[in-house]
Amino acid sequence: METTRKNSLQAMPVKRLYINPQRKTAENGYCVPCEHVHDYYEMVFNFSAIPIRYTVSGRTYETNTTGISFRAPYVLHSINTEHRYVRTMMAFHPCLLEEYANVLDLGRLRGIQECTIPRTEDEMACLHQILSRMQSIWRTDRNEKALVCLLGALLHEVSALIPEKQPDLLPAPPYIQEILHYIVEHLDEDLSAETLSHKYFVGKTKLAADFHAVTRMTLHEYVTAVRVSQAKYWITQDIPLAIVAERCGFSQDSSFIAMFRRQTGMTPGQWKESSRT
Repeated sequence: METTRKNSLQAMPVKRLYINPQRKTAENGYCVPCEHVHDYYEMVFNFSAIPIRYTVSGRTYETNTTGISFRAPYVLHSINTEHRYVRTMMAFHPCLLEEYANVLDLGRLRGIQECTIPRTEDEMACLHQILSRMQSIWRTDRNEKALVCLLGALLHEVSALIPEKQPDLLPAPPYIQEILHYIVEHLDEDLSAETLSHKYFVGKTKLAADFHAVTRMTLHEYVTAVRVSQAKYWITQDIPLAIVAERCGFSQDSSFIAMFRRQTGMTPGQWKESSRT
């Protein structure tokens, strides 16, 4: 049976840094209906004051203003809008924060899992000046050092927009971020609270409390949601069901199908057909 230790997240492959070549315009809206995770930081600069519905860890939110959305690695999320919009999306891998520690600083964004920062059109126009310069470099030689310097300036500006004290944006304990990373990379293993508390030398009660405070989900809910999310992606890639089940930590196909049906209301085969439609 095939096993996997390779990260197969169903998002775009961001090795270090990515930015849209231009401000993307969608005539008929934008929709990523299934919650998913990825291993990089993501910032979306929305230049359109339109209704946008998005989910984070199973909770639904709505906004209709211009602004910035920030997401740390391994945050479950989705997005949907039926309106024409203009936005710029940028993503960068955590390794850059270590390699360019003298340039890149998350500031008040450090430890925050996700946030939405409403801004006026004039304020967004100021940020667009930095984004435009980054896009220009991206279209030409993609000089990483120049892009990182501008990313540092952008992070500084965005961080300054975060209130100094905001209870909903408390930084996450570092070990929780490590656990989120471990979960996504080891979906085929035992990810129970007992196993993870032993691995990270923390009591199960504290682990449960800290995990819920960061993700707003229980450990079991998060593990199940990520497994279902990844299973949906692998199923659409025509990977055999037995391999998908094993990658999600199930030794028997029947157990995996039962879990998938409880979470989605459909069998894997039914979901595959509906996704094609």
